[in-house]
Amino acid sequence: MTGTGIAVPEESIHPGITHTGTRRSLAAGVLPGGQGIMRFPQLSEARMVRAVALVEEGDDPGALDPRTADTVVVGHLVTDGYEAQAVVVDGETGRVFSLSMSAPQYAELHPLAPSLDALGRFLTAVGELGTLSGRFAHLRGRFGASVVEEASVLLRSVFTDESWGVDGWGDVEWEGEVPSFWRIAALIRPMALIAAPGRGLLLDLPPDFIEEEFGTEEVVRLDPADLPAALEHEPTRRFLSEVGLPKDGLMFWLDAREDILRSMAVVSAQRQADPALRHLGITGKLPEDPDRFLVIGGLVHDFDTVVDGRTGLVHYALIDDDTPTPVNADVSTLAFTVWMHSRQQKLEEEYELAGSTGEFYHQVADTMIAVLAAADPVACLPATGPDDYRYWPEVFHDEAGGVL
Repeated sequence: MTGTGIAVPEESIHPGITHTGTRRSLAAGVLPGGQGIMRFPQLSEARMVRAVALVEEGDDPGALDPRTADTVVVGHLVTDGYEAQAVVVDGETGRVFSLSMSAPQYAELHPLAPSLDALGRFLTAVGELGTLSGRFAHLRGRFGASVVEEASVLLRSVFTDESWGVDGWGDVEWEGEVPSFWRIAALIRPMALIAAPGRGLLLDLPPDFIEEEFGTEEVVRLDPADLPAALEHEPTRRFLSEVGLPKDGLMFWLDAREDILRSMAVVSAQRQADPALRHLGITGKLPEDPDRFLVIGGLVHDFDTVVDGRTGLVHYALIDDDTPTPVNADVSTLAFTVWMHSRQQKLEEEYELAGSTGEFYHQVADTMIAVLAAADPVACLPATGPDDYRYWPEVFHDEAGGVL
């Protein structure tokens, strides 16, 4: 395979890589540069090192398994703010792994590809899915559940059609046809194809979108006559009456009372008058122009879900919060986020994506965040400071809370 990626001069290839095919692949540039789900600065900067060099000062390098210590670092996985796993190559066999190492004695190798050539093909396929090019070009302009499934099957076939073999992996094993990293990609990344670009809202979701996931009885649609005048944003009004939202979306719940879409001013006054909430010491802090912010429901962790009646932007807000924070671009991407999380939960039950001990939890979270960021530029905006809490990226990574 001749690549168009990072070609490494023969003299710059680490001497620990003795496998002829691997050296040839590095010289040919089979691994891509630029952005993606993996990056390979070690190749472009000619600074490949043995994995033992990753052991932090103060830890014992001798505690690292000798085979793991001798693997050669060629790159790392791209993560959303969490410690990245290294991408390493067994210099004798050419097998490719990711390496997690919180401490040498706990270091683990996870299989990634039978060769660098295969890894290049895998990365190319994932990139083509993201741009709907190459083998996925025929899906351009098509959307819906059947398209998500078709893309998933096609991407999965790229991984399963590879010759993985049984030799050269040492004692590293995996369940299923392919390792977890690629199973996660094949099952979650195609979810981006569920909805077409919208007009007025970011996404054009099918009218039966919520029913198919949560059940007919779990969907709330609002009669246009019941929508308050303060909800001026016409696309939001139309979405709530035609598509709707689930009563219980696991991380999101809908305020299904008759007085849904009360203003933050009304909600605050009701809470201050409620004896059961007196212990909270609610002071009635409100944002400027509180009547434009309409409470549509809540998120777990005691956040209100608030819609800006003029723009349709969706926020979260704590009780007594005078600074609502954007959480989704609009109700269509809120619905997409809730749907995606529900789908992931069902896939987790079937495929155990995060692994039996949660060793791939953050890879699932990173993939979910990447898909959400492609659909909704607001939901995954980079934090601007330590107090800037981005709800969905934070909760997806909440392993202790078992969100995924």
